[in-house]
Amino acid sequence: MNLTELVEVLQARRKLAAIVLGAVAALVIVTSLVLPKTYVAEVDLVVDSKGRDPLTGMILPSQLLPSSLGTQVDVIASRNVALRVVDKYKLTQIAEVQAQFRSATGGNGSIREWTAEALLDKLDVRPSRESNVVNIRFSAADPNFAAELANAFAEAYIQTSLELNMDPARRQSAWFDQQLQQMRQALEASQDRLSEYQRLHNVVGNDDRLDVESGGLAEMSSQLVAAQAAMYDAQTRQKQMNNALARGNLEQLPDILGNGLLQSMKADLTRAESKLAEAAERLGKNHPQYRSSLAEVRTLRKRLAAELVTAKGSINQAAQIAQQRTVESRAALEQQKTRILELRGQHDGVNVLAQEVHNSQFAYDAALQRASQLRLESQLDQSAVAVLNPAIVPSEAASPKLLLNAFIALLLGAALGVGAALVAEALDRRARSAIVITQITGLTVLAEIPGAVVRPKLWHRMQRLRASDILSLQST
Repeated sequence: MNLTELVEVLQARRKLAAIVLGAVAALVIVTSLVLPKTYVAEVDLVVDSKGRDPLTGMILPSQLLPSSLGTQVDVIASRNVALRVVDKYKLTQIAEVQAQFRSATGGNGSIREWTAEALLDKLDVRPSRESNVVNIRFSAADPNFAAELANAFAEAYIQTSLELNMDPARRQSAWFDQQLQQMRQALEASQDRLSEYQRLHNVVGNDDRLDVESGGLAEMSSQLVAAQAAMYDAQTRQKQMNNALARGNLEQLPDILGNGLLQSMKADLTRAESKLAEAAERLGKNHPQYRSSLAEVRTLRKRLAAELVTAKGSINQAAQIAQQRTVESRAALEQQKTRILELRGQHDGVNVLAQEVHNSQFAYDAALQRASQLRLESQLDQSAVAVLNPAIVPSEAASPKLLLNAFIALLLGAALGVGAALVAEALDRRARSAIVITQITGLTVLAEIPGAVVRPKLWHRMQRLRASDILSLQST
């Protein structure tokens, strides 16, 4: 069917199309007039990115991602927010709401939950695509009620957002309080252990006894070295003396040669022996002078021998004393080393306990600082959400819109009218042009009489010919 045929069909069946158009338009307009009016109130909220922490002043990363705004939309349209609105306005105590609840559920279930779900059905939340503004729309038959409920949802959402931010801080603060008590007990226990250890080992504060004992150890080491050197020297002298005794030349020892008393006695002995020899040459052995000189020589020899024995004993005694002093110095040095090791062990124990106290104190201070911050956060009554444009009472109903519905009804009626005309034409096909006759009979039209020459009644009668009539004429 071409455009010309379509126009001819619509012109022929214009009454049917007009009836359908009028019926649809009348139905839509009557329905729009009969339906109750619905008013929509809007609230605009600004969700801040919270770029700076209000407690620490630290710069925080932006949170205005699509998922973040989507989360805020879900929170606004949550059952928790709706229940807050129901409880604030005590909607469950309204007789009309109770009647609607009984009619819808038969009195089964919770009227509070049912009312919240009914409010959510009338709520529409839309985030902005290019900004951090969230739009809340609430529809109701009463414009005042719509505006009041839209503002109520915004307020309930802000309160819920605050609680969502503060509740984790409160729980963490309570947990930190418990941990602080345990950390305080651990800190006190470590301090008690340190004090008890210092008391038992007589270690007080910054004890410098280790430095003193270390200085004493160095001095004792020097004394031991000196004692060993003296012992080696005395042992060398003793060995020389033994060798001299074995050879019989004790008088040639350095200690003997360096002894002034022995040398004086040897000189006296030499003079006495010379005097004795002179007396022996001049006098007889029984002469008193000779005997006196002999007695003097004998006396000097005894004294010299006794002095040599004394010198020998002095050398042996010096060697023994040097060896004993070396042994005592070595024992004192070992004792001092043991003492220093004990002191170092005590100081190491003190350092370990002091480090334990330091670690406990550090952990306690860090936990205390964090607990104080969480305590402030749990009391911080600041929300990242603010009302940009509060809802006002709408002056015009959002639906039904009579002009829009009438326009839609005209378009829909025209479409349905055209459709009805085409359906009627398909069910009752008429020969309205030569092309149709050719399509039906398959014959070529040789001539066509214009409608202006034929009488109108005859022309309309010819247009009312059905396809069956044409086929019957063709057969005859």
